[in-house]
Amino acid sequence: MDISVLNSCLAIITLVLGAALIIYMYQAYKLVKQQSILLLMYGVFTIIIGIVLPDIVGLFFQETFAWFWAEIFSRCLAIIGICVIIYSILRG
Repeated sequence: MDISVLNSCLAIITLVLGAALIIYMYQAYKLVKQQSILLLMYGVFTIIIGIVLPDIVGLFFQETFAWFWAEIFSRCLAIIGICVIIYSILRG
């Protein structure tokens, strides 16, 4: 099996599991109506997009320049997502 195919399959699985997690968190938010859960959901969404971004860019663009900037942007998204999650936890 080619490495790029395996990497693409794992990226799709990560997206699907992340979407399921966000749906469950949204259902919890509808029950409780607490804004910190909504902020937590936004943070998780940002982290999931940050995780799969280099894989998705690698599927569509084969040049090193696009892959390099996707890696940098991915790290920035992960940092932003972690900060949002920390803020939602500290907010209560």
